[in-house]
Amino acid sequence: MINGLQISIPQRMMLLRITVTISLAISVLLSIHLWAGNRVVPYTSIIGVNPIKAPFDFIYVFILVLLWAASLLLNKQRLILFFAFVISILLVLFDINRLQPWFYIYNALLLIFLFYNGRVDDSNKFTAYFIILQIIIASVYFFCGLSQLNKFFVSTDFLEIISPLQKTLSGRQFLFLKKVGYVVPYVLMFIGVGLIISPIRYLAITLGFLLHLFLLIFLFPSENNKNYALWFSNLSFMVMLFLLFSGKTKQRYFSPTFLFQVPLFYAIMALFVVMPFFNNSGKWPDFLSANFRSGNTNSAVISLSNKTLLNLPTNITRFCSPNYGFQNFNYSNWFLHELHADCFPQKRVFNSIYNYVLDSDKELVKEIELLHVPKQKLLLKP
Repeated sequence: MINGLQISIPQRMMLLRITVTISLAISVLLSIHLWAGNRVVPYTSIIGVNPIKAPFDFIYVFILVLLWAASLLLNKQRLILFFAFVISILLVLFDINRLQPWFYIYNALLLIFLFYNGRVDDSNKFTAYFIILQIIIASVYFFCGLSQLNKFFVSTDFLEIISPLQKTLSGRQFLFLKKVGYVVPYVLMFIGVGLIISPIRYLAITLGFLLHLFLLIFLFPSENNKNYALWFSNLSFMVMLFLLFSGKTKQRYFSPTFLFQVPLFYAIMALFVVMPFFNNSGKWPDFLSANFRSGNTNSAVISLSNKTLLNLPTNITRFCSPNYGFQNFNYSNWFLHELHADCFPQKRVFNSIYNYVLDSDKELVKEIELLHVPKQKLLLKP
């Protein structure tokens, strides 16, 4: 019989809070150019203006990291986390690109601890909040797999991940490995469902652990893999998998009816279970529905004429490539190179990038064209 992790739920929640808080701080530091300092990539403010200019934005980041550290060392953790949450929201309002998948998920987990008072004498209450935490993580796996059920995933993102093996494997072996990519979405969806179903939970945990180990190896920071925070999140998820799902995770005297008396349960169900289904219709953002590295996110094509290219700064031209007599500006690689983070796939951001290019060469406005590419429909079969 597989016993798994043998610690109480309150202890698990304490360790989970520590894990998430440390992961947030490390992830922000790994993508520091996204949060503070002089940068070339334009801000995309939700409120229409970015009131914090470099180098004063470092003050906000310093205060944020200090609050996260203080929440681990001082009393009044909930009050400290509340102030950290407010600053996090402000930073996202000033630039929507900061709403990275890991930032959204980590903050959603910490939000639960704002409502949990830490008492260990009420098993119904702490078990209910623990289940809410489980729902968040399980939904990430399920919807990540669901978003990858399309004809582009294997030929784009999965192929890019396994490309280092192309030099060491034979053509037949690499082709077989590529076909394995068609199974990955179903494995992720199984993990998401399996984590909720106790009899098969150990299998889901094992598959999740192996998946993250694979990604830790193949997405190791390099010239081709610059999203350091997303890479690091695999390590965080491995720890969270064991804390949330391994071993006995339910109190003997817990009443499921208590879960339905917690208002936060309905909010999390809406944000992490209901709304992600609306992602493909464009009614819910890609990053908020675990739709990343799926080959099926919103995108845009920014085309420049060769004449325009000659008049643009190097930080743009180095990311341009010829395409049928024009030059396509690869803004995704630009973001990864400058910010070590992915571009938030939203029309507002695409327009912000487009306007930046226009401002770089206003005399050749007619030579620059922006085309929004609608998301492809999901295919339920590979």
